[in-house]
Amino acid sequence: MAKEKEQILKIRDLDISFQAAAGNVHAIRGVNIDLYKGETVAIVGESGSGKSVTMKAAMGILASNAVVNQGSIEFSYHHEDGTPETVDILTKDKRWIRNHINGKRIAMVFQDPMTSLDPTMTIGKQIMEGMIWHFKTPKKEAWKRAVGLLEEVGIEDAEKRMKHYPHQLSGGMRQRVVIAIALACNPDLLICDEPTTALDVTIQAKIIELIKRVQKERGISVIYITHDLGVVAKVADYVNVMYAGKIVEKGTINEIFYDPRHPYTWGLLSAMPDLETEDERLYTIPGSPPNLLKEKEGDAFAPRNCFALAIDDKAEPPMFQITETHFAATWLLDERAPKAEMPAELSARIARMKKEAKVHEE
Repeated sequence: MAKEKEQILKIRDLDISFQAAAGNVHAIRGVNIDLYKGETVAIVGESGSGKSVTMKAAMGILASNAVVNQGSIEFSYHHEDGTPETVDILTKDKRWIRNHINGKRIAMVFQDPMTSLDPTMTIGKQIMEGMIWHFKTPKKEAWKRAVGLLEEVGIEDAEKRMKHYPHQLSGGMRQRVVIAIALACNPDLLICDEPTTALDVTIQAKIIELIKRVQKERGISVIYITHDLGVVAKVADYVNVMYAGKIVEKGTINEIFYDPRHPYTWGLLSAMPDLETEDERLYTIPGSPPNLLKEKEGDAFAPRNCFALAIDDKAEPPMFQITETHFAATWLLDERAPKAEMPAELSARIARMKKEAKVHEE
């Protein structure tokens, strides 16, 4: 089945370090990600796990102190005349990427709309900019299309809003404008980096619904970068769980939510707020994320893992295959490992989630 799907992004063995004043920070360690046309892939993990760095590499916008040690990021697209092309973004220079990729074929929605909008430019000008730069669109036509985009993302009085500046809009409206800018050049891939973090809950839900609707109408692929599993449950087809610069578990949305196998994924799911939980306090994963300046031998998650085995301190676990689509990097899946069950409270929670999902389906 997978062979019939059209692959858009293929990241293989991506390894990135940052040269900081304190030393070498090994931020990304052998990341593999696949994305197909029309699909939504989520990258989940705590702050500093490498989610944003991975996607910035895919957009060719890494910081100047970043060093790509190895790997490839193959992006497939079609030219205006329909001819297919696959390029390794890591082999291209910044100028080529700016002309052919950024905004045109891969667009990004950042988490804080106020920092991604220019406070000195009107909303209209910012939406038109990409069309004029990439496609030499005449100003009149670009204006018309920009108004249409504002309407598409649900902004009323679009003509009037075109002349407004970012500070004249609310947070939710600014994020809608950022999405309109991202869609201006009809990209094949939309990367959403925590697109709802700075917004209140009711606006969050509207922005998620908006991105889903736009994706369906345009048939584009979406990558969500988030630490919020509640958002993931609503949008993703596939999930990659990241920890300390590595993907530690990957699978379909149902595999990750209903049959998680990595203790870190257990922790993330247990930490989701749940009204029916027996516990009086919200679960938190013990300890804090590792310092990537000092690389630890073995499994990076071992110091925080109450299921850790002796081998976790000596050797890094490989990716064990559970199903055709489900993989996890934990020694618990080795046939020699003692049997470890997920926490009982999480098991009960998953049973509730399944029941809820069934009710919604009916």
